[in-house]
Amino acid sequence: MTPATEDTGQGLASTMPFRILVDEAMKLTRRHFRWIYFPVAIPVSLLFAALTVVQLAWMRGIQSALTTRSVLAMAGGCGGVLLAFFVLVVAQSLAYTALAFACTGAVERGRVGMKESWRFVLQLRVMGTLVLVWIALGVSFLFFFFPAIYVGLILSLVTQVMAAEKVFGFAAMRRSSQLVRYNPQRRFLANPKVKIFALFVIAMVISYVVRIVVELPFAVFQGYSAAREVAGRGQVDSAAWMSRMMWTQVPSSILSSLVTTAVGVYTSFGLALLYFDIRRRKEGMDLEAEIDRMSGGPPETPPPVAPR
Repeated sequence: MTPATEDTGQGLASTMPFRILVDEAMKLTRRHFRWIYFPVAIPVSLLFAALTVVQLAWMRGIQSALTTRSVLAMAGGCGGVLLAFFVLVVAQSLAYTALAFACTGAVERGRVGMKESWRFVLQLRVMGTLVLVWIALGVSFLFFFFPAIYVGLILSLVTQVMAAEKVFGFAAMRRSSQLVRYNPQRRFLANPKVKIFALFVIAMVISYVVRIVVELPFAVFQGYSAAREVAGRGQVDSAAWMSRMMWTQVPSSILSSLVTTAVGVYTSFGLALLYFDIRRRKEGMDLEAEIDRMSGGPPETPPPVAPR
């Protein structure tokens, strides 16, 4: 697939306009959504549901531990929640990497089976690269928020590099950084970092709005339940009411996860399109420069002939 570029007269230096990027990403999302989305969304949503159940069980255990003043029970519950959260983060990271691999393959070759995507993700060199990326992000967070944003942007194409170029580890991180920082025209709107940041902002806004719509019925139900209990008893037993209402978080977390994964498909297609667009321009410009070097430079333009 060859992305569209602006006709600026600059040849390979021109870039895909952002509006075309988001439009093409949406077209690809609609075309490939079904076979990419469900193999990732279903297991991830079930993991979110399991984590919610663990958290609810822990909160009930905390209430019991506070009553019996059992420090050991409280510590064990905290350890269980942290372990469940760690498993969820690792599994979600691998699942979204498989999703990004499939989207990259769809842009490059038309379609990639999800079985191939999962086999790709479960390679040790892929998982090792993801660990390096998370370490880099964690270290950057030690230097406050904005450095972490910058590191996240320059490493945002690591998965696409691994999928398309079969480059891993620090080499994949360097390659992503080179591509994201490639902006020979020094134009703000053509800067890949600006486009990636804008794409993430759009994805966050879409996800936030849809999640509000999805979670609104549960909030209304909780409010109705509290009002009904007040009308019947004159007051609300807050502990008992919260214990009953906590279980509404399970379907809410499942639906929120499904929404987040759907937006993730769209974002992955946007990143894949941007990756191939940058690579095409950068490799074309490098080839052009190498040809000029080997031939002694570009041909000189003859001086204009003065009219007689």
